[in-house]
Amino acid sequence: MTAKKDRNAATDLSPLAGATDSRAAPARYMPNARECALLLLMLIQKKEREIEKDLSRFRVAELSLRRIWGRHRITPEFVDDVNEWLLRAGRTLFSAGNSYGVIMTSAVESWSRLTSKRIDQEVKKVLAGDYDFTELEQLLIIKDEGIEEDR
Repeated sequence: MTAKKDRNAATDLSPLAGATDSRAAPARYMPNARECALLLLMLIQKKEREIEKDLSRFRVAELSLRRIWGRHRITPEFVDDVNEWLLRAGRTLFSAGNSYGVIMTSAVESWSRLTSKRIDQEVKKVLAGDYDFTELEQLLIIKDEGIEEDR
């Protein structure tokens, strides 16, 4: 199938981020979300063939995605669009800080489930504007055992 231009087609003359040549490059075709999903699936397939086993989960650097997708940045909205296509292949892509994770969507089905029932009373207080969040602040701190602070 021939790639066709869409609303994501490149219009600038700047090289991709991370390129070593600083001279202006010709405008490049930017694959749409479906094509980006296919490129990521091809990358997964090649890795699986190389290691001779299926990958249920792995991480991929944002730089790698930007390179294979021909993009300077990846927006959360674009990740959502790519995921619409990846879901058809049973995969889910998600942001994980400086990189992305890809999992088999079916793996999530076996995970422990959380429901909101456990915090019904607290939610009622929040919605009434009567909840004190200060007692929860410590939940935002990563517990890093074994690392001592400089004194």
